[in-house]
Amino acid sequence: MTTAGIHKSPPTTRASRQFKISVGLLAAAGLLTAPLAGSADASATVLQSVNIAGFPGALANHASRTLYILTVEKGAKLKCTGGCLGHWIPVTVKSSVTSVSLGANVKGKIGFVARSATTKQVTFNSYPLYTFAGDSGPRQSHGEGAAFDGGKWYVVKASSTSVGATPIVRTVSSGGATTTTTTQKPPATTTTTAKKPPATTTTTVGGGGGTTTTTTGGGIGY
Repeated sequence: MTTAGIHKSPPTTRASRQFKISVGLLAAAGLLTAPLAGSADASATVLQSVNIAGFPGALANHASRTLYILTVEKGAKLKCTGGCLGHWIPVTVKSSVTSVSLGANVKGKIGFVARSATTKQVTFNSYPLYTFAGDSGPRQSHGEGAAFDGGKWYVVKASSTSVGATPIVRTVSSGGATTTTTTQKPPATTTTTAKKPPATTTTTVGGGGGTTTTTTGGGIGY
């Protein structure tokens, strides 16, 4: 009797083949995940200067999303906590990060303030930076001028190097145009007073019946 030989794959080859099949199935099912796109590190955190309608040279993140500061947080004093964070999203990095990438014309001083045990928030001229949930896309400024906790939210001037020059504050008229209002002094009023006509003295001389008229003072001035 002839017995047909059964060929067995070497264990290592069979295991390798099974691994490849498993990976292929997972990929087809969409179960393999890539590294988190928003992981906070120095290479992913880029601050750049962009032109936004009404705000030339505004500070933005790598996706051109407008960045804001809250005036009462000057000196990295965090006020936006709890429910506030549902509208204003902190620009954070891992606690191990010590620097961020800066684009052209971004000149402010970069710093950090702790947000949790593992993350810290990026600051610009001592102001913590945020994006606004109300901006649906890049280069928008719907959060400009919003009030919170005694302060206001403002777009950031990327080239500013001082605390006072960091917020971009603009005055908007009822028509939506940006205007600068100055108060002018009323025009000077000149009053011209005409000289009184000269006094006339009539003297009657007796005897001859003649009358002499004498005029005193100058003529009428013009």
